[in-house]
Amino acid sequence: MTLFGKQSVTEPISAMVRKGRMAHGFLLTGEKGVGKQICAKYIAKSIMCENLQDGVPCGACRQCRRIDEDVHPDVITPERSGKTLVYSAETVREMYDDAYTMPNDCDAKIYILPDCESLQERTQNILLKLIEEPPEYAYFIFTAQSKGTFLPTILSRVITLGIPECSDEECAAALREKGKFTEEQIAEAVGAFHGNIGRCESCIDGEGLEAAQLCRKIVGCMAASDEYGLCTALNEIGESRDKVRDILGMLDKVMRDVCAARLYGENADRKSVV
Repeated sequence: MTLFGKQSVTEPISAMVRKGRMAHGFLLTGEKGVGKQICAKYIAKSIMCENLQDGVPCGACRQCRRIDEDVHPDVITPERSGKTLVYSAETVREMYDDAYTMPNDCDAKIYILPDCESLQERTQNILLKLIEEPPEYAYFIFTAQSKGTFLPTILSRVITLGIPECSDEECAAALREKGKFTEEQIAEAVGAFHGNIGRCESCIDGEGLEAAQLCRKIVGCMAASDEYGLCTALNEIGESRDKVRDILGMLDKVMRDVCAARLYGENADRKSVV
């Protein structure tokens, strides 16, 4: 199975599998859309795959298919609750009790907890008791945009892997593989979000497209020294935190590319289409 641009994740996981020394706790970090959930499933497949080849899961066996389809009885994603969608202390206590129940169908039981940005200290302390001395068959995979969310005591007991963006070429190849986007759509999305496959796909589906167009407008006003147009464009951002975050992220990449082009000219390895 192929994970585009994720060798920094797949290689250490494969090495653990080959040596028979798989860690019991992982933290996957990276911005929204880079593929943290896909990488979490890759780790789960690496633990449960029936046809591992040199430490790499096949992606096609019964266990791998059930993980992909989110129906595996031994791969569990606890529910988040409340207005802010957090993992409550009660939920983690239930997970604690469940972890000491033997797996249903495999030799392993895997808990995947995505989006742990708001994990409270009290909840983490309950988790700590579990991941310090887990049952031999239990594994835990957390995802968050930054490891700063977690207590040092948690970080010392998990393997932290940063999930990188792909190259623009790898991102385009991943979008083509889905077989539902035109070359024009792919070029526009990659120009806006570069190697972030998730955001590129959302952009093509309509989510984030407005932010990409507004970013392009802001850059155009800056290039033309159009102060009034720039103020108007900035006012259009509104009060949505997600839109502000998206636009600032795109502007950051544009400024990076401009600086690279200024310093290295044609040798700059990435250029923004925005």
